[in-house]
Amino acid sequence: MTPNKARKKKHVYAIFSKSRNGPMGFDEKRLSYNVSVRYLLKPGELEGGRRRATDCNWSPQIYHIKESLIQKNQPILYWLIDDNGNDPKRSFVFEELLEIPKDNMLPPQWVLK
Repeated sequence: MTPNKARKKKHVYAIFSKSRNGPMGFDEKRLSYNVSVRYLLKPGELEGGRRRATDCNWSPQIYHIKESLIQKNQPILYWLIDDNGNDPKRSFVFEELLEIPKDNMLPPQWVLK
């Protein structure tokens, strides 16, 4: 579709260059608000610079879901918040979140820092 035709339409849905396995949008599995999660860190996000083999893969803090956004033919976006009211400045999709069971015992904070 040309950009000129797209401007004339009321709604235009994006076609992804890489197909996604599984359902999307309203059919996708949703996380509830009372679940505890950690998010997947981007390379160099925690310590800065390039990624090293000893860097953490997941965030050291535990977060809860603050809000979610569901749209047709789009992945569900989640915004997180921790117990102190701090939050990461970006949104996450389901594949970037690690659900933490309630009975899981976490390591001490000095290990995670």
